[in-house]
Amino acid sequence: ESINRAWRQAITVAASRTAAVEQFASLTADIELDRELGPAAGEMLEKVLAGEFPDHPAWERDEQGGFIKRLGSVSLHYSPASRRLTLTADLCEMATAEVTKGAEICGLTTGTIAFEAVGHYYEDGWSGRTEEKALAEAREQAAVRLERAVYELEQENRSQVLAPKQEQLAATARHEAAARLEEKKQELRLALRRRLQAELADRRQEAFYTINRAIGEAYRQTLCQMVVASGGRVISEQRTGTVIDLELEL
Repeated sequence: ESINRAWRQAITVAASRTAAVEQFASLTADIELDRELGPAAGEMLEKVLAGEFPDHPAWERDEQGGFIKRLGSVSLHYSPASRRLTLTADLCEMATAEVTKGAEICGLTTGTIAFEAVGHYYEDGWSGRTEEKALAEAREQAAVRLERAVYELEQENRSQVLAPKQEQLAATARHEAAARLEEKKQELRLALRRRLQAELADRRQEAFYTINRAIGEAYRQTLCQMVVASGGRVISEQRTGTVIDLELEL
């Protein structure tokens, strides 16, 4: 039997691209303690940050021997080697772009199908197996085989037509997803920068208070140590907020 059938099929292809976007910001200041009290003040600040004195919990340590204090999403980094304090903040988020492409494909299935269907009967019609019944069974088998053969031929034809179309759509979707991802990455970078600026602004005062409190303790301990080492004594000490009043006898 010759087959000549038109068909139509909708296809959809999706592409997705994902990338991490990270932004980093920092503020750096030099802590020049040794200008007034010499190197002893810098050494004392390390002891304060190491948690050797009450009311001053220890900061974390890094592999280079520096000190780290985390204030939410912002971190304070103090390097004893360079006497440098750095306030840092970093944010990282994932950017994702998805594109779906669709098309309606039309095709034509053509071909010739040949097959056999056999029915059996007895000349005397024994057990009801007559020629008419055998012919009916053969025709029924033929119809089933024809339907199956047409289906397989159409699937093969569709596959040959759809495969390149799907690949073409997929390539287009991937290209558009990559372009859209770049746009989203740029948008996300700008958003993260604004958030970083806000984070630094919100935490700057807290960061300054934290380091100034540690520096104040370092100065106090250094000054008291120098007085005692010179034969003097600490007569009284009074703290009001961030102000330390010392009465010393030299």
